[in-house]
Amino acid sequence: MVRSHIIRVLALSMALLASCGGGRDSTEPARATLDAPRTAVAASSECSREPAVVVRPADSMRTHRVVGGECLRSFTGFDKPLAQADARRRALATGTPRIPTITELFDWAETAYPVYFPSHQSDLKLGAYTYRYYAGSQNHAAVDGSKVYVQGPISGGSLLYVGEISDFACLVFPSSCGPAPKACEGVASWAVGSNVCTPNADQAGTIASGLSFSYTDSAGDTRGTATYSCSDGSLTLKGTPTCELRAPLACNTAGLTWTVANNVCAANPGEPEQLASGASHTFRASSGKVGTASYACNDGALTITSVPVCEQPAPVVCRPTSVTWTQNEFTCLADSVPAEIAGGGTYTFFDVVGTPTGYAILRCTEAGLVSTGDQACAGVPHIQDSFGGDGGAADGGASGDGTAGDGAPIIGGLVTVVDMTGKRTSATTNNIGYYRVKLTGFTPPLVITVTRPDGKVRRSISTQPIKTNGYIFMAITGLTDKISSDVAQAAGFPGAASLTPQMVSANPNAVAAAINAVRNDGLLNELIRNAGLNPSTFDPLAMPFRANGTGYDQVLDNIIVTTDANGATVIQPITCIAPVSWSEKGAVCTPDPGEETTIPSGTSIVHRDSIGQTIGTVGWSCEKGVVLPPVLPTCRGSTGGASAPGR
Repeated sequence: MVRSHIIRVLALSMALLASCGGGRDSTEPARATLDAPRTAVAASSECSREPAVVVRPADSMRTHRVVGGECLRSFTGFDKPLAQADARRRALATGTPRIPTITELFDWAETAYPVYFPSHQSDLKLGAYTYRYYAGSQNHAAVDGSKVYVQGPISGGSLLYVGEISDFACLVFPSSCGPAPKACEGVASWAVGSNVCTPNADQAGTIASGLSFSYTDSAGDTRGTATYSCSDGSLTLKGTPTCELRAPLACNTAGLTWTVANNVCAANPGEPEQLASGASHTFRASSGKVGTASYACNDGALTITSVPVCEQPAPVVCRPTSVTWTQNEFTCLADSVPAEIAGGGTYTFFDVVGTPTGYAILRCTEAGLVSTGDQACAGVPHIQDSFGGDGGAADGGASGDGTAGDGAPIIGGLVTVVDMTGKRTSATTNNIGYYRVKLTGFTPPLVITVTRPDGKVRRSISTQPIKTNGYIFMAITGLTDKISSDVAQAAGFPGAASLTPQMVSANPNAVAAAINAVRNDGLLNELIRNAGLNPSTFDPLAMPFRANGTGYDQVLDNIIVTTDANGATVIQPITCIAPVSWSEKGAVCTPDPGEETTIPSGTSIVHRDSIGQTIGTVGWSCEKGVVLPPVLPTCRGSTGGASAPGR
């Protein structure tokens, strides 16, 4: 990343220096387009898919809502203050608030949101619209009758419905709505039985009146969630909170090595990649250096339980082509064999395909491979996991596996699976984000969570039937967290942190609607196609994938997953929104109309200011949704002196 940034800085510097050699025509270009009101009308099917995927194409959010019997593409960036205003209006005992005029509404917007509507503008007319255009941000604010719209970078270039003029009454004229409802202080803790949970450190300190927030405890010795709603200073618990002692952590043993007297041994392929808490195992090394090491797992801590061995191999090498062993009249054939085994080394061979199945530990000696006496071969069939690997004995039980990833594998994450009856199991993800759990006796639907080592939590859902002698795949990603959030919202809760199996069961159509919203969202649909997948069959919850940068994981590589102020999951592209101004030595410059407003991740752009009271140039670069510091910014008054901010 550092090298690519340096290359972009050099390229930008050359472009910026070249741009300083001459000016541009100072004639103001044509204003950005203001589309007709009907362009905000969408097919009714778009509203039936709600809750829609929220995508931030710029500094805005888009969704669909039914207004006057029509489905309108809508801007949700002002939903929080509008919800608070609505709560104040409903709380009025008598009278009605003062409805602002269009001019009063625009004047208020310039004061309340100067980043979107910079400087004071006059009302203009265009067809049915009364509107204002802001060249500094290239945004329109427009009113058609009683309907308020925005268009420009704020809305990703589309005309979006905001609300009715009357919806803004308590915001424009707060005194006409009486005293503002009181916000609520956030909770310090909640208890379930004898267990006490505390919110994560980064969660809301206050909750605005009329809103809800889901608190999560994903650190320390407890795990749980609790949703609270605020009404004029009064905090109320919503739904059923959870709080339980954290399950003991398993230990990640993928890629295990140990060192004795400068000799480094690596565990053989096929050795366990994780140990459950309380379990122990003796690991063997047979390639390169040879030896053994016994480890035990205690709540995530891996400790050695005997003196390890790691030494130079004897000058003997075994090169098996096939390996068989016999026990109780059954003969097993190793599924695979290594190219060579060092002299003195032991190797565990497995037969897990078909019937019979078993294992055998053999040692390489001068006489060839000899049995250590530790072997088994029986008429017990084995099953395959979701990737075709050995899934263990077909003993009548049920299992699940999955990959946890956020564009990179979530390594060492604590996975918890909860069913309709409250039954739960847990595991930890290995070095490729993979995990397995036993699901015998579980009742779908299931809610799955993974807590990353940094404390962030991702959630998922499985409505698949449990398979006897089989595996179901349960992905845990940013997309599954979005689906979980949408299902929780369909049940009346703010986000994924509130989700329970009971909510999923009570809203059977919400999961399918949320999956369809992912498939049909413009950004995600394109990313899915670019990854070589079919959007109509793409299932973020149950499609097996590895965190290797291809297919499903490629989609995750190109999105950013965050939560809004209420805890709802938000999907953003990795594209950056270009800053709307830059400053140098007290002067403030703004991009000329028509300059680029977005920056694709991994690229750079140049902004120029050549119109008005200031002139200057600046370069911007983007790395996965983050705008990097400006490159070679220049800005001065057009007559040679510094200008005052604002034009």
